[in-house]
Amino acid sequence: MLSVAVSPQGTTIASGSYDETIKLWDFNTGECLKTLRAARPYEGMNITGVTGLTEAQKATLKALGAVEN
Repeated sequence: MLSVAVSPQGTTIASGSYDETIKLWDFNTGECLKTLRAARPYEGMNITGVTGLTEAQKATLKALGAVEN
C-alpha cells in the first residue's frame, strides 16, 4: 500500500496501492466499496511477433498495458 486517506466525514477510506489501483472502503465494516484503475494507453494491445522494437521498448509498452504471449 502506498497511501491512505479518510474522508472528512470519517465514513470512507481511500487506499492507493502498488498494483495501480485505488480502493474505497467502508470505514465501519471494512468492506471494499469500489476499485478504481486508470486506463492505460496500450491496455490489451497484443505485441506478439512485432518486429523492430527493442527490448526496452517492449518493456515500456507492457508497462503501459500491452501484452505479449
